[in-house]
Amino acid sequence: MKLWMSSETSREVLNEDQSTQLRLARNFVKDKINLKIEDISYEIPLDSWDCIIVMMGDDSFEERTIYSMKKRDMDFRLKIDHAEFNSTDALGQQKLIFEMLMRSLDLLKEKFTKVKPKLPHTIYDELENLKADVLSVANSNGWI
Repeated sequence: MKLWMSSETSREVLNEDQSTQLRLARNFVKDKINLKIEDISYEIPLDSWDCIIVMMGDDSFEERTIYSMKKRDMDFRLKIDHAEFNSTDALGQQKLIFEMLMRSLDLLKEKFTKVKPKLPHTIYDELENLKADVLSVANSNGWI
């Protein structure tokens, strides 16, 4: 499994320095998690764990959670509160990104249930294994 991340931001809520802080925090979290999970083949119907961080003006963008079992693809665009992000240090920013990623896995589980209600329990077990591995990374980096 591999985690892929990007972000959609607005100058309305992040200045250039804050955008750089977001990029650095996002890449740090992504790289730490990928070190743990990229060589593990989780038996879940997904080729890549894809998440986009959204930090826009309050009314300018809704979250999106699209999952296709047929394509084994996800397009999750999840918000992080920009005021909270801008008011914390690097570790706090990493924690916010980690929390968004954990929420994405919870939402993915919901999508599995909606798309195909009778999935084998082993798929949910594998998703829990992925979550456990991510939690271990979070624990070792002080995100929890």
